[in-house]
Amino acid sequence: MNENKDNTREESMKPPPNVEDSREEFYSTIHYGVEDVLGQLVNLNEENVLHETTCLICSSPYRKDIEDMWIAIKKHDDVKEAFKDKLPLSNDVIDNHMRHHHDRGIKELQKVEYINRIRRLSSIELTTLDRIRMGLSALTERLAGINSITPSGDMSAAETEKVKSMETSRLMSTFNQLLKLQASIMGEMKSNGELIIIPRQSFINLFNEALTDASTDKEKQVIKGILSKLADLSKITQ
Repeated sequence: MNENKDNTREESMKPPPNVEDSREEFYSTIHYGVEDVLGQLVNLNEENVLHETTCLICSSPYRKDIEDMWIAIKKHDDVKEAFKDKLPLSNDVIDNHMRHHHDRGIKELQKVEYINRIRRLSSIELTTLDRIRMGLSALTERLAGINSITPSGDMSAAETEKVKSMETSRLMSTFNQLLKLQASIMGEMKSNGELIIIPRQSFINLFNEALTDASTDKEKQVIKGILSKLADLSKITQ
């Protein structure tokens, strides 16, 4: 009985697990999970050639010979006859491979490039407000680009204005949705006490009075340091 109490006491005195280690493990799990999922989208072998695992020709050691023969003669019966003792080919198997798998590695390589971009973006930790601001910046850039279009040989002035009006309306609809979402998040943060709002002039007056009352240079430096850090914090929530 006493031993159990002692063990319980010892367990309660153990330090809690390192929060930072747990957080790193959590983000690491997410990171590798993203990589695993995205990796399933690519069908490339070690030579960066498209390889569909369910395709008889893709998985065959005679793949290049079959492809070369088909390109040279384009006759199903001759190809099937040449490889009848090596692979049970049919017209559909040959057509499917040559249309969708042969020489389609470029498409898969573009997938790899896209996935690498997604992977790099997923490794950057951004808040929801950061992502909203990024989206607003991208939409602003597109608005400027659309409205800088001028009539050309392919489009008349009337057609150009029609395109600009339609695209501007569509972009502004998305822009307004992001603004509403940003306002909603900011309002929720304010209600939860995560966001503190102080009138600008009252804030300025407060620090001016503190600087005036400061009697030493060190005190003034401390106040200026606090003001500088507050300014950095305000940029995060803008």
